[in-house]
Amino acid sequence: MLLYKFLAEIILIIHFLWILFMLFGFVYNVVGLFFNKNLLKNFWLRTIHLFGILYVAVLESKLRQKFEPNFINPESFIIYYLEKIVYPNINPIIIVIPTVLIAVFSLIVYIVKPPIIKLNLCKKRYS
Repeated sequence: MLLYKFLAEIILIIHFLWILFMLFGFVYNVVGLFFNKNLLKNFWLRTIHLFGILYVAVLESKLRQKFEPNFINPESFIIYYLEKIVYPNINPIIIVIPTVLIAVFSLIVYIVKPPIIKLNLCKKRYS
């Protein structure tokens, strides 16, 4: 049982880091669109961010339907408060609306200003 507790806490931490990455990607797109157009050329970061949005929209919503929201582990101080951040006790619409707006914005920026794919093939320099 201790293994399951540990794995659940690891997943929660990964989820929190994923949320931070999603927020970073949104800020990155805003800064790239309005202040530094060169940022929008980063293919991998923008593509991973976009697929991350799709992942959250499809998979996580299905998993949430099966999630037991009453589980709280009082033994772990950090996990207790991390759960409060990741799963706040508020009306879900307060999270869903901004999430949808961020997803739509990121998708539009990706389509309007697609990233540039740079293939760094092995280039040998002979001197």
